[in-house]
Amino acid sequence: MEIDTNIFKSPINIEKGLQIPEIRAIVERKEAVLKHFGPIFREPSQMEEKDYLEFLNFKGNGHWSGLERRGKEALTNGLEYLRSKLLILVDENRLLSERFDICLEALQGVGHGTLSAILLVAFPDRYGVWNNVSEAEMRKHGLWPTFKPRSTQGEKYVEINNTILSLCRKMKVDAWTLDTLWWSDRLAQKESGCIYDEWKIAIAQMVENTVHADRYANGQKVEVRIKNKEMKFNSKYELEKYLQILLKESNYNCAITGLGLQTRGGDPQLYPSLDRIDSDGHYEEGNLQVVARFINQWKSSSPDSEFRRLISLVRGE
Repeated sequence: MEIDTNIFKSPINIEKGLQIPEIRAIVERKEAVLKHFGPIFREPSQMEEKDYLEFLNFKGNGHWSGLERRGKEALTNGLEYLRSKLLILVDENRLLSERFDICLEALQGVGHGTLSAILLVAFPDRYGVWNNVSEAEMRKHGLWPTFKPRSTQGEKYVEINNTILSLCRKMKVDAWTLDTLWWSDRLAQKESGCIYDEWKIAIAQMVENTVHADRYANGQKVEVRIKNKEMKFNSKYELEKYLQILLKESNYNCAITGLGLQTRGGDPQLYPSLDRIDSDGHYEEGNLQVVARFINQWKSSSPDSEFRRLISLVRGE
């Protein structure tokens, strides 16, 4: 989607955003990260396992957190297999939609956020990042593209990437910086302290709802433990810290719909709710996502991929 210059209004105050310390720090790391990982991903046949694992970690990529939680699963079939698929991803003689779809299908645990981040690092002037944060912000500002019915994830990324690159041209920023600036509003609120307490309460409530449910029977308080759902965290504190990470990564938006989550005083159906990606799995890292309450109710025990497909159908995507 090409942005109309005559009606374009920047969705972000760039000058104000770059004054936020966290954003400025990520922007300043750009050159070092591109210099280190760019050559590796442009020629992944020479990539070592340690290179890939380093990139998945925030300390290595300097920008994105959470990639390592499931991204490591891409090594399940061995390093050579991963190399062969990444060679397809960066082969610009092939259609972008085709190589994106091939890698999504072939690489276990790797989603569009990781693939588009790799593309950006390999070719920073040609690719932008599609993740929960960028999608939510683009939707919020009316910049989310319209897709043809039954579009594949790769075909969607082509349209999303075109929109991102068009935004970069209009805003006169590069894709790395734009992807950082999507955090401006949320980080500005955090600095003012206006969201911290409410989200701390919301997280604590999710933890309590997950660990146990309290009910009264015959005048006595009875604790009802989760059935057939093992808690893989050593303490409530560990789970709280993990939920903080999930919410930060999604920019406090529903992980499935991208809708902004709300806390006390807002719409109860948009309160954050902890969902297991695999309903047959346990409460553990890599199998949890924070969604809107009504989405969790609608999804119930449906397979995550199927439920997301149905949401896309409702949206006409």
